Amino acid sequence: MPLDYSEEAARYDETRGGLPRARAAAEAIINLTSPREPPFDSGGRVAWTLLDVAGGTGIVSGELAALGFRVAVADLVPEMLRHAHDRLPGAAVATDATRLPVADGRLDVVTMVWLLHLVPDAEPIIGEAARVLRPGGLLVTTVDKAVANHRAIDPRSATPRAGTSTRAKGRPVTDARSLVTTHAARHGLDPAGETTFVGLGQRGEPIYTLVAYRKRSI
Repeated sequence: MPLDYSEEAARYDETRGGLPRARAAAEAIINLTSPREPPFDSGGRVAWTLLDVAGGTGIVSGELAALGFRVAVADLVPEMLRHAHDRLPGAAVATDATRLPVADGRLDVVTMVWLLHLVPDAEPIIGEAARVLRPGGLLVTTVDKAVANHRAIDPRSATPRAGTSTRAKGRPVTDARSLVTTHAARHGLDPAGETTFVGLGQRGEPIYTLVAYRKRSI
């Protein structure tokens, strides 16, 4: 049975690693996105704009904001967004990931942490991210979530299979890296790096993979 995020919102963070996991995810995103010569605002902070799609309670977004990004959170679940609004007042928006309320080419970074494995088809979401990114902007997304727990148990046993299978137990694996990369290429996004982070505070401390895709310059 699919998880009811409306019911889970109040305890979502505390049952999924809380701040330690969120900080690990945010630091991994920073490692993938930090330019060598980042643009700064008048206060000396990194001024890149970032939209966290399906950002839920905003726990990862809040950590990214603390690290210097100008951040907004997008999610469909009002109960989740209430928590996001508490963390980032005025920067939480209710919207579908396939219809983002952003003009073409406006964003520096779009993140999708633990989203693509939940949807029946990732391509429309990836295409929408490509639309709102500026040329040279980055999409950063988790992939291969199904093997994250296996990596924690025995990294050698799971790594060779990561991203190669698009079906598991008869169901499509919509966040398989090979599939995500194919979708990304169709929408002008090329691989631009990858990293991993540990799901600190979670049972077994799964090892998640983040992949970055850069929008081609015109």
